[in-house]
Amino acid sequence: MTIAFWSQEDGCGMTSGMAAIASICSDVWNLRTILVQSRNQRGDLCKRLRHTPSVPMTRKDCPNHIELVSDIWDELFWLLKQHRLTKAMLLHCMVPVVPGRLYYLPQGEYQKQRAYQPSVKNGVRQIIRCVEQLSDLTMIDCGNGSDSLSMDLMAQADAVVIGISQERQNLDAYFQNRQIFPGNVIYLVNAYHSESIFNRKNLNRIYRLHEEELAVIPHNPVFRQVSEKGKIEQFICRHKDCRVFDRQFYFMQELIHTAGMVLHAAGVPIPKPGSGIGNGKAELC
Repeated sequence: MTIAFWSQEDGCGMTSGMAAIASICSDVWNLRTILVQSRNQRGDLCKRLRHTPSVPMTRKDCPNHIELVSDIWDELFWLLKQHRLTKAMLLHCMVPVVPGRLYYLPQGEYQKQRAYQPSVKNGVRQIIRCVEQLSDLTMIDCGNGSDSLSMDLMAQADAVVIGISQERQNLDAYFQNRQIFPGNVIYLVNAYHSESIFNRKNLNRIYRLHEEELAVIPHNPVFRQVSEKGKIEQFICRHKDCRVFDRQFYFMQELIHTAGMVLHAAGVPIPKPGSGIGNGKAELC
């Protein structure tokens, strides 16, 4: 299953929100989850999960020639063109956050544009399909703003998570011209303030959203700090079983509820622990 994350404006915290939801799916429900962040937006996924740099790859065009590859996406496109991309190679390109359960594909060099050649979009789609074969869940950070690649990825996704704020001007600007997608849509408020005029109840009422369409991740200074330090997964793992008396209990309950809503929108039932089905066989994609 593929879930796309996108926001109309910058600063909605979609990357940290996606990393937190992915960590819940991995650490609480043992789903093998892979996060993808392509070069069509300025992302910081590696900063939210772990500062481990990607392993430099080498391209062997012939036995006597080895070329160092600095951009993972360039290498993946090249392997696709040569019909040499395997699941094992793709997994090797990824950074393991939790080996066997949670990975991310490093972002390539930033090259956002309004329109993309069909060959580029087709190549990205092929790589996403390969990633899907390795995981139970594939989550794609589509960044913010409109471009043809992001729109294409969201149109192909099983569910789309759209980041919204609690500011009237931005809300009106989006909902007056909101996008229509074939898959189910979840609206997500990151750093949610329940005391805001645009709280959950009023957002549902003013913009005619059903309860199952609106999810929140509460404002939490501690979570913001660990996010900036690249320790989101460690925070989730540490607090996933916290009790009522723990100061992170409310935050974790809301986050787990939000992750469950996202899975439900994608048509994925909340599994029992240990039921992940991802694999890493060395087959051609």
